[in-house]
Amino acid sequence: MRKFLVFLSVAIDSMAVFLAMFIAGSIRFHSGIFHGASPIPPLIIASGSVLSVPLWISLFLVTGIYRMRWDLGWADEMSLVFKQITGGMVLISLIAFLVSPGVSVGRWIFFIYYGLLMLLVFVGRAVSRLIERRLAKKGVIRRNALVIGLGKKAEELVSFVEANRSLGYRIVGFVAPPGEYPGESVAERFAGEISELETLIEKYEVEEILVTIASNFHDDILTLLLPATGRGLKVKVVPDLFDVIAGHVHSTQILGQPLMELLPQRLKSWERLIKTVMDFSISLTVLVAGMPLWILVALLVVLDSRGPVFYTQTRVGKGGRHFRIVKFRSMVQDAESGSGAVWAGKNDPRVTRVGSLLRKTRIDEIPQLLNIVSGHMSLVGPRPERPEIISQLREVFPFYNKRLTIKPGLTGWAQVKLEYDSTLEDVSEKLKYDFFYIENQSLFLDVEILLRTVKVVLTGAGAH
Repeated sequence: MRKFLVFLSVAIDSMAVFLAMFIAGSIRFHSGIFHGASPIPPLIIASGSVLSVPLWISLFLVTGIYRMRWDLGWADEMSLVFKQITGGMVLISLIAFLVSPGVSVGRWIFFIYYGLLMLLVFVGRAVSRLIERRLAKKGVIRRNALVIGLGKKAEELVSFVEANRSLGYRIVGFVAPPGEYPGESVAERFAGEISELETLIEKYEVEEILVTIASNFHDDILTLLLPATGRGLKVKVVPDLFDVIAGHVHSTQILGQPLMELLPQRLKSWERLIKTVMDFSISLTVLVAGMPLWILVALLVVLDSRGPVFYTQTRVGKGGRHFRIVKFRSMVQDAESGSGAVWAGKNDPRVTRVGSLLRKTRIDEIPQLLNIVSGHMSLVGPRPERPEIISQLREVFPFYNKRLTIKPGLTGWAQVKLEYDSTLEDVSEKLKYDFFYIENQSLFLDVEILLRTVKVVLTGAGAH
């Protein structure tokens, strides 16, 4: 049903885009308002209108508009349409100028087309949303949600969403925070404890988490909700927690009911798409184009010391999921057999002669491009750490798990700013840079970090 609704939304948008162009063209060439405009057959206007549809639908798709948005208010919907249409018109005008600098359709018809497009697309979206809400009210489409909390606020929120069935929520159960136990009022719908959250998410196919807990366990909030944020689920929090997690939320609402979204996506849909394309294309290009160099590096690693060419190690990625990182071996074989998991120092005696050069230029990290291609990592992000080290850091640094809410990176803001971390003070400093990156993600920041990384590779500055 959801796929059908997406198709219906695309079809309605397509009709709106077609009509806007056709009506504007008819006004331009057949209304008599614009003097000197030679009439053009309606079939040609219709053909041009049809050609405009794929362009606009592509722009809409890139912005991630075709998702279920039952809880979006009309003002927010209008704002979305305004941003999309305005951005699209600027892009089309730029392309038209570059292709045909001397061609002009006239400023008035431009604004007429812009206004028609805005009006018709918004009307089309309104029709789509009304259909979605009507189906949600009838129970045809639903999104499963867990409520974390057992108190009065939890019951009030559930009563609100169940009274407004057009929101499409299906509350599958209440989840108990640490130290709380279900009373009679929620006993029948009690799903489990928060320590079981990951299992509950899978069991009930949960799409959204509604948090209504008291603010007395804020030190653990990211740890407890990590399974949800790691899976990309939306986590909405009642306003009482704003003073606890300030800087980690942004305001949202459910049909006027104020909530805040925990750890929202900082990048827009089109930015995430571009970032993914950059990750895959750059990684694949470097791997293929540099193959002769990587073969030479592999030979040098083998000739320099006994052991395999590559070194693999378990690291923790987005959502706390484990994966095997791949690197050129830069240390002696079994370097941690006697010490266990420890940080590598700047002048670590375990590093081989070739390994020292590889680490200085970061060439030892190149095989991690395979991790990027496989989707476990990104080009830019916080560096992935070992589970043993993370267990230690969680006890020392509050909100450490915030690093695990996005994909780890081959390089990051901390890596181009600082050197090796060998003490807790070093780690603390790097965390500040990692949190800065998470809160200020942008494609421009990614590009700056990549350029700084190239400088490190070429000059050997900035170590790890």
